[in-house]
Amino acid sequence: MKALELKGAFRFSEITPAQKKMMGETISSLKLNFYPYCDSLAIFRGRVYFMINQDGERRLLSVAPRNKDHDGLTAGEVLNLDSFTVKVCPLTHENAGVIREIFGYTSPSVLGTKSAFGTGDRIGGAASATPGHIRAAKNYDVAVFLAQQSVRENARTGRTFRQVLDDATWGVFQEGYKRQWGADADHLMDLVSMGQAVDAGFTMFTVDPSHCINDTPVNMGLEESRRAFLALFSTRKEAKRFMEKYLSISRKLTGPTHTLKIEYHEEGVMRIAVQYLRAIRFTSDAYAAITHHKGTTDIDFEMSVDETSAPTTALAHYLIIRELRDAGVRLTSLAPRFDAGFEKGVDIRTNNGRKPSPADLKRFEDNIKDQALIAREMGSYKLGVHSGSDKFAAYPIMSRHTEGMFHVKTAGTSYLEAVKVIAKHDPSLYRQLHQHALETFELNRKTYHLTTNLANVPKARELNRAKVVEGLTENDDWRQVIHVAYGALLQKFGKRMIGVLSENLEDYYQTVAQHIRLHLDGFGLKRLYN
Repeated sequence: MKALELKGAFRFSEITPAQKKMMGETISSLKLNFYPYCDSLAIFRGRVYFMINQDGERRLLSVAPRNKDHDGLTAGEVLNLDSFTVKVCPLTHENAGVIREIFGYTSPSVLGTKSAFGTGDRIGGAASATPGHIRAAKNYDVAVFLAQQSVRENARTGRTFRQVLDDATWGVFQEGYKRQWGADADHLMDLVSMGQAVDAGFTMFTVDPSHCINDTPVNMGLEESRRAFLALFSTRKEAKRFMEKYLSISRKLTGPTHTLKIEYHEEGVMRIAVQYLRAIRFTSDAYAAITHHKGTTDIDFEMSVDETSAPTTALAHYLIIRELRDAGVRLTSLAPRFDAGFEKGVDIRTNNGRKPSPADLKRFEDNIKDQALIAREMGSYKLGVHSGSDKFAAYPIMSRHTEGMFHVKTAGTSYLEAVKVIAKHDPSLYRQLHQHALETFELNRKTYHLTTNLANVPKARELNRAKVVEGLTENDDWRQVIHVAYGALLQKFGKRMIGVLSENLEDYYQTVAQHIRLHLDGFGLKRLYN
């Protein structure tokens, strides 16, 4: 195992003299090749708990007087020392549950409308990126969702919501992170996955009703729109009431930079309803099912309509929120489709994949201003930003107009940083990853909107170590090929990838932390200390 510096020192001031003696004897007596994660030290009912790294594998140590048990920790080796016992435990689901029960800070919380940043971790396990995410986020005034994964990501990686939450718990405990954090089950589209997320202990539920969105109304004639509109209701009387509700609205929303008029006409109401009403109803039903299964309405809840062909208009946004509110849905955030291309792993582009011009950025900013103004006027909910990684041109605009009412989601960018670490320490393995990513790109890109130009991506045989790190940082097409290949690469090379990362954890953590800090600084978030 590579020699690494200890992270700080044990906080002996927090424990009794007897516990100090117990800890000192434990460290000196154990004939194990390990180093402790000192920030993990925690005390409960006379027992001392901390995590260690033993030959690249993280474990939990419980130190207890001989007359005490180890609080239900399972599957561990018990070592008997003079006046106490030490249990060396694997990081299992059962043991994560015990730690969550004992130390409340290792369980996720409902975070509400605080400025939020989601840090998805696509690898997990022994190569969990959570410690890196914490080392970045702990210095900022931001709520962080350390457990964030979508159903689609779980399907590609072979993980479960339970595993995702457990990995976050161990990362929180390892780093001694005492601030509240969240767990976001993303892109939920069916009752089964919603139930799995509730049962796993998630606190935020992002419903994706894209399968209920009709993207064709813009191409419909008036009579076709009318027929499609009437088909949404049981009776003409019900349809008439819906129409009258919106035709009666005439509001001016005034913000710090502009005024937005909310006023509907018949054809506009029909087109918005045809496009979104089934999705709104699905979201309302999903909210009812989730809160019933969880036994509380105290959750974070988001509706996502970002995967549409056209940007979400101000009038559509207003109608969506009005319908959800009328249905009793307590929304934490809405993720609209912004007027820009939010592709994976690269900065914002135009909707057809070009680098945005000043005019494009102005149109994007105008759309953000409208969305943020409606969110402020309609109540306390945030704007959700999906595929939020690496959108550095967008961050200052979003920060300026949302006034902190945002929830940005990232995941693939941390995985790309992991791949950089692999390329640095095992160039041969990276060449195999690169080759497989190119071979499987057409399959991998399905379900993602990309404008990747493969001609700009070098062949595996053309690579050297310096070129890889540079390319994975600056070449957008290269980044996207590797970005969407995560499932294919983890399925074929997962053990080897995790092996390289677990042998170089400190480099991995610091690499991820440094990259996430760039995102947080991009939003101008307040640093808590320098």
